[in-house]
Amino acid sequence: MFARVSTFEAVDLDAVERTKEEARRREEALFQALPGWKGTLNLGDRSNGKVLSVSLFDTEEHLSAAEPAFEEEIPRLLGDLMQEWAGRRVSVERFEVLLEQRPSA
Repeated sequence: MFARVSTFEAVDLDAVERTKEEARRREEALFQALPGWKGTLNLGDRSNGKVLSVSLFDTEEHLSAAEPAFEEEIPRLLGDLMQEWAGRRVSVERFEVLLEQRPSA
């Protein structure tokens, strides 16, 4: 599995909290259509407005193929919400997932 990790700074997390369901609604079909997409997790630190957005893919090829969605389609879908959230993206990194643990069913 592979992860795309975007780091944002100076994000208004109260605005994100108010609009997160709308963002989820707008992005849902796009994410579901991305081959190999396994989920996204957004982590926020209220003390400094830092946000990590982690999206998981089954293969490195599927992660690479999803770049246009992250760079073009998501900003188009969420443009007005992103303005409310303020902040700025400061990095995008890719990682191989070395260990994943979840509770057993």
